[in-house]
Amino acid sequence: ELSTEISLQPYHAFKPDGVILFSDILTPLTGMNIGFDIDEKLGPVIASPIRTMDRVKELKHLDPDASCRYVGETLRILRNEVDP
Repeated sequence: ELSTEISLQPYHAFKPDGVILFSDILTPLTGMNIGFDIDEKLGPVIASPIRTMDRVKELKHLDPDASCRYVGETLRILRNEVDP
């Protein structure tokens, strides 16, 4: 997977103490029922901004295994690659 390869490149080249998985801060939003789009000039734009308690109540509890399983899988692969 690309994220694993990119994370391991500096590790293989420089053998630092750890590996950093670069993941977008927006990754969990869709799993919480927060729609967004990336505008070329504005950056991330949330479709329905969370400005009221009613909107907060609409949020879905984040289940990482269901909504962004690939992050955990990538972390497991990295751990195995770095500490076999």
